[in-house]
Amino acid sequence: MDIVQELLQLFEKQLTENIGADRAIVFWYDAQSEERDLAEIEQALNEKGIKVWKLNDHNAFQTKVLLELEDTESSYLIYAPFAKPKDEDNFLLDILLYSGKYGEFQADEIAIMMKELRIDHLAIRPFIEEHWAFFKNKQRVAKFKKLLPNNPNANDVKQTMMAVLCDAKSIHPQELLKSVVAKKGGMSDNNEALMQMSKYLDVNLFFELIEDYFGVSPKEEHRLSHIIETIVYQHAVSHIDEGVLQVHYPCSVPNICKVFIDDWLKSDEREGLETILLELEQKWNVPQLVETHTYEAFIRCFTFPIIEQKVLDALHELLLNETVLVNEWKSILAERRKGYWYQAHFAQEYELLEKILDFYEWKIIFERDDAPKNEQEWFSLYTEKYYRIDQLYRHIYLLYRKGTNLERYEQLIERVTFWYENKYLMTLAAYTDHLLETRLSKQWNIPSVMQQRNFYQHFIRPLLEATRERIFVIISDALRYEIGMELLEEFQQRLNTEVKMIPMQATLPTYTQLGMAALLPGKITGIKEDGTIYVNDLSTKGLQNRNNILQMYEVDSIALKMEDFIQLTKDEGQEYIRGKRVVYLYHDAIDAIGDSSKTEAYTYEAVENALERLKAAVRKLTGTYEAVRIFLTSDHGFLYQTSQIEQFQKTESLKGEIYDGNRRFAIGKNLTVPAGAIKVSLDYLGIDCEAVIAKG
Repeated sequence: MDIVQELLQLFEKQLTENIGADRAIVFWYDAQSEERDLAEIEQALNEKGIKVWKLNDHNAFQTKVLLELEDTESSYLIYAPFAKPKDEDNFLLDILLYSGKYGEFQADEIAIMMKELRIDHLAIRPFIEEHWAFFKNKQRVAKFKKLLPNNPNANDVKQTMMAVLCDAKSIHPQELLKSVVAKKGGMSDNNEALMQMSKYLDVNLFFELIEDYFGVSPKEEHRLSHIIETIVYQHAVSHIDEGVLQVHYPCSVPNICKVFIDDWLKSDEREGLETILLELEQKWNVPQLVETHTYEAFIRCFTFPIIEQKVLDALHELLLNETVLVNEWKSILAERRKGYWYQAHFAQEYELLEKILDFYEWKIIFERDDAPKNEQEWFSLYTEKYYRIDQLYRHIYLLYRKGTNLERYEQLIERVTFWYENKYLMTLAAYTDHLLETRLSKQWNIPSVMQQRNFYQHFIRPLLEATRERIFVIISDALRYEIGMELLEEFQQRLNTEVKMIPMQATLPTYTQLGMAALLPGKITGIKEDGTIYVNDLSTKGLQNRNNILQMYEVDSIALKMEDFIQLTKDEGQEYIRGKRVVYLYHDAIDAIGDSSKTEAYTYEAVENALERLKAAVRKLTGTYEAVRIFLTSDHGFLYQTSQIEQFQKTESLKGEIYDGNRRFAIGKNLTVPAGAIKVSLDYLGIDCEAVIAKG
């Protein structure tokens, strides 16, 4: 029962005792008025028709006039914010006496408070009386009530007071310590939270609780810093030899200390702990100790950031010297990834070196493999294995280019790039050139490999005959195979459906106009002098012409630009594709950048953008339009190198009737074949033209 309820009962009893009386007067002499919020009590009494009159040293006569002359009908609480005076000094004694035995309210506020807080153990009352100043503040009591557990004992009450005073989330010793250290003053015994606690509670109670919980040996001076240093020390030595740190802090429960630091680093209060760990790293001379030991001495320790630097330096050197043990370091990095400092401050460096470690592993595989015996083996080697080298190099290059403070890895990046461009790409070029010169220049098709020009007939036509489901085809310009594999892995993780990759052999030469034409239904029937490719004697240039070709095979077809389509609202998009069974969506993000000498340096950045846009498109198709059949393909891929092309790699300009071409190829009639180039037949397409492509 709270004070308001007790007061209302007193008014009711007085009216019952004084039969015939239509009002009651109750006096409340409140010696504990300090910090009391009377407004809530006054409001509750007013709602019951009871008025509150505040008595002071100067209004006793005015009070007497009010009660006996001016207002003789209303019930009153006469509130006096001071102790009850002696009878001979009490000017209102007569009113108090005729109000009867229920005319004075004497609150047992401690009992009321204990009842309000659901504290049933009477043995706790002396402690509350001793610390009554704490409970006289409404805000503190509200927090206390929220944090106090059910059926509390004396320790619960003490810890809840501590939690309120240091603004902790709970009364658990771990939360209390984190909250104290987070306040101004950090590990100092002049810490702001400790100073606040000392106003209402003996701080020794806090220290004894924390020391007991963490198994810390008590210390008379600098108790808070000693506690923290002990806990941090136990975290550090949990995985290294105690003698390495050259300091010693005994503890009876080291595992609790270790888990506490790990959890603290995952919490919102970790900023304060970061500062502490950096301070102790210097205080204990950890950088100097790390220098005098190998990385193996600290490989399982996650306490200090300098250890991450030691591990990174070791891996960096091993990669430079090409003496790294790949599997061992993969295990090491998997463990380091669990640590706080890895994610907080060293993620970029670790990610870069981890990618280079993977690259190094594939370098070993590539150099160990025998050259492919034929075109089928070559095709399988790339689609099953070697595409990862292109993918890893792209990731490495982007990480280095976009990262910050990675300059110290410049030499390593140069070595990776040198091997990629001068060993890997040149070896691939040699394989391809050999196959072109000996077999593929006359007959480009590789037996048993899906041909790009059969895409519609093989994938789309059977679905049109077997189902009424709408089919979406996204054609992304220059989306090479390794990027498609990255999308595959992403979709397999995120889409609740079957996703698979089927490699196709592109048309030769591999460029936009020919690749786009090959993905349409029908047969390529020619190329005009202006470079326009024709399918079924219809131009393939532009969306409208592609629409016409699509609708020859399925009247309910449409070709759109992907970016324009996914920007539409659901209703707008539905209007475009209503009744359509085949929707071709064209996307040009990579080739638009890579085909210009001014922007080709940003090709890999364009890939990142393309990946995000394609993922967004698939999300919209599967979500907004409930698509269940989506094909994602490309017209051609690309090769990318950062270094300038050497003079010996350049070819002389060719001559003849050139219909289309660029630095990589020419297509037309009566073409010359300069040194460094190969002529290939286009008989496989059935058109009266030839092509010359640059070696490599």
